[in-house]
Amino acid sequence: MRITEIRADTLSIGPTIVRIFTDKGLVGLSELGWHDPAIFHAHLERVIRPQLIGHEPLQPGRHWERLVGGTPELPYPTSTAFAGVIDIALWDIVGQAAGLPIHALLGGAARTEIPLYWSVGAGFGKTPGQMVADVLRGREQGFGAFKIRMDWGPTRQDVDPPRDLEMARQVRQALGPDAWLGFDANRGYSVGTAIRQGRELERLGVAHFEEPLPEHDMTGLREVCRALDVPVSTGEQLRDRWAFRDLIELADPDILQPDILDAGGLSEVVRIFQLAEVHGKPVMPHSPAAGILSVASLHAYATVPSAVRPHEYSAEFGPPPERIAELFREPALPDGGMFRLSDRPGLGLTLDAGVFDRLRLGA
Repeated sequence: MRITEIRADTLSIGPTIVRIFTDKGLVGLSELGWHDPAIFHAHLERVIRPQLIGHEPLQPGRHWERLVGGTPELPYPTSTAFAGVIDIALWDIVGQAAGLPIHALLGGAARTEIPLYWSVGAGFGKTPGQMVADVLRGREQGFGAFKIRMDWGPTRQDVDPPRDLEMARQVRQALGPDAWLGFDANRGYSVGTAIRQGRELERLGVAHFEEPLPEHDMTGLREVCRALDVPVSTGEQLRDRWAFRDLIELADPDILQPDILDAGGLSEVVRIFQLAEVHGKPVMPHSPAAGILSVASLHAYATVPSAVRPHEYSAEFGPPPERIAELFREPALPDGGMFRLSDRPGLGLTLDAGVFDRLRLGA
């Protein structure tokens, strides 16, 4: 079997769907996520197609190495994120060729029903009451676990910690004392602020304190982790297993959160999960958007025996999840705050050609 073409089509509803075609009729699916389609198209023409067209698709790990490291014949590497886009589609082909779901190829699912948490952001621009209302919309849909995100970013440090805490207090009061609730600072605090905020979050019974500091402040993060009892999580900004090795050694957070795309796709995320296991670190992936990327992340997460925490899910990244689900012939939506992985080959997703062609820009 050989790769014959790779296409990236942006849809009128927002997402860019990537497809890898083979001479045996198998088509692997992936998605560009939040990355710029124009930049990806440049990499596709300059690096990805020359590296892959005409090659056997059933070696995603080897292709990952060639894309990220380059080859003597074509010494132009691409990013781990773009390699991750391709890697997911290649694993989809491998699963289809084997007649097995990806989670089976990765060693077998420890569970196929995975709880999700309803992730709500833009806290920097909301009142506490607005955040409460957005969280309760998730509860109305059957979710039992939640996370609120401040979305400050690393350049807006310590802007309004008291309001952030008030938001957390009001959400906790609305949900009750026993609901699973995470708090994400999105890299928005300094060390001292993060420690003070974390101690208050402990009193609120928060399940995890995510990204308290900018990702480059490893020594500061170590101070925060040592000072707090609430589990500190981070890692969505990191790009490969070596970055996670350094994160563990330098900062020692409680929970690791690789992103299925930015960390390099299924091939690399599985390696990061193994690294986490060696160091006794729980994992809780960052892949909130409904659609292909979320399904790919869930396939990998399902294989981790200790992965008992809920997986992130948000309706804020792109069109409503129902619009995304219309792209596929099979159900790709949670039910009552749970996602049930199928035993269909590969990702278990088949594009509805009519819907896809109608939404494809330039079709």
